[in-house]
Amino acid sequence: MKKTLKAIGIATAFALVIAGCSNEAVDLQVSDEEVTQEEKEETTNTSSNNEGVKEFNLTVEETHWMFNEEVMEDAWTYNGSLPGEEIRVQEGDKVIVNVENQLDEPTALHLHGFPVPNEMDGVPGITQNAIMPGETFTYEYEADIPGTYWYHSHQDGARQVDKGLYGVFIVEPKDEEDYDIDEVIVIDEWSSMGMGDMDQGNMNDGDMDHGNMNDGHMNHGNMNSNEEGENHNMDGMTHAEMMNRMYDTPLINGKAAPEIEAIEVQEVGKAKLRFVNAGLFTQVVSIPGHSYKITHYDGQAVNEPEAIQGTPFRIAPAERFDVEIELDQTGAWGIQIYAEENKERLDAIVPLVYEGYEDNDLETEEASSSFFDISSYGETKEVDYGEITREYDMILGTDDGGETFTINDKQFPNHESYEVEEGDVVKFTIENDTEVDHPMHMHGEFFNVISKDGTSISGSPIVKDTLNVRPGETNEIVFEAKNPGIWMFHCHEFHHANAGMMAEVRYKGFEPDFTVDPEIPNKPE
Repeated sequence: MKKTLKAIGIATAFALVIAGCSNEAVDLQVSDEEVTQEEKEETTNTSSNNEGVKEFNLTVEETHWMFNEEVMEDAWTYNGSLPGEEIRVQEGDKVIVNVENQLDEPTALHLHGFPVPNEMDGVPGITQNAIMPGETFTYEYEADIPGTYWYHSHQDGARQVDKGLYGVFIVEPKDEEDYDIDEVIVIDEWSSMGMGDMDQGNMNDGDMDHGNMNDGHMNHGNMNSNEEGENHNMDGMTHAEMMNRMYDTPLINGKAAPEIEAIEVQEVGKAKLRFVNAGLFTQVVSIPGHSYKITHYDGQAVNEPEAIQGTPFRIAPAERFDVEIELDQTGAWGIQIYAEENKERLDAIVPLVYEGYEDNDLETEEASSSFFDISSYGETKEVDYGEITREYDMILGTDDGGETFTINDKQFPNHESYEVEEGDVVKFTIENDTEVDHPMHMHGEFFNVISKDGTSISGSPIVKDTLNVRPGETNEIVFEAKNPGIWMFHCHEFHHANAGMMAEVRYKGFEPDFTVDPEIPNKPE
């Protein structure tokens, strides 16, 4: 069943209203918008004289941002844009990122999914001290693994990423296939109630002491509620209920309807769409009218992906899906993206419009009740994981109905620590014993998903850095320990991490090469 919407300027089914926005504020943002992205890159990016070295300057700053003509807020941005400036490099490049903090509080930058050296991981109190106001920290990477990645703050992530501190990092392979269109679609959501309400209502405890870290061990502070014991609840609602109430503005590439930019295409060609979930909700993506292939999970290639049509896919927080679309169906189409558990409020449309059809109504498709199954997609391929030398359980739980979260009944900062040695082949059995999704992200390594609910993966090998474990589900993953360090393993619904769902993978004998400064309020979750 098809539905139609107007091609240009339609993106959601609800009105978005923010009261009290002044004309002066609108004029300020319009002035900012006159600077093009290309001009901004020219003024903020510098390339060194050495061939193969790409250097980027990112300024962390508060920016008055217009989501559309009615919705505007003071967001936190990299180089004044939301998402932050796209960093796109070539395989083999050396990448230098200078991060200057112009906020009034500390921050840090984590390159999500890309296996960097431990000291470049950007986790305050674990791999570095947070970047204090007015200071600059330089990150250096070798771009040796192609893929779609992203970067974001890992200091008080539940608040800083929520306020806009994220951007996309792409490593193009040397043998990249030519596409007529190569676009990034960054999915996020905003709360018109204000981030401060979230802080007071639930997960962000203001009384946590994060300065007392010891050589990378997260043994700091206590995660206590306030004296009245009420700061983990808002009007008696669960965290999930509160999230659904507060987040009411879906964002695509930093814009809300009707300012979501159309993807303009021509007939006969091929498009690559890189979907990145930078938000907090598991989203459903429905691509109408076209056959498409999912070619990469979290930037890593799928073996022999087959064309599918009419089958929506889920993308959880921090996951990335690269999609290849044959541009052979002229018209004006609407790619629907909605939060699975909050569709009433978070339901967006990304126009995919062929040349000559700009004035047509958008065609969408009724979402199918059958979802894409990652465990059986693509062609099987033998993978030699080696002999498993260590096995661990990771039980994702809650002891209070979903207001705080645990791993193996332990809560950050008194968290679970998994010890490995370089060369180990490590197997994790991850079981979700809660009623909500947990997108589990491991820093520093890719892992192979080998089974789901006791059944071995039957399709392409699944290589990821973030795996959504749904309620009641059990997954087995395997990875080779080859990147020494102390690596976080946590839920990427940042409020769940803030509420305790964090662990670490620690290489035996590894010592950080920095000294924790007790005067800096490091807050890695």
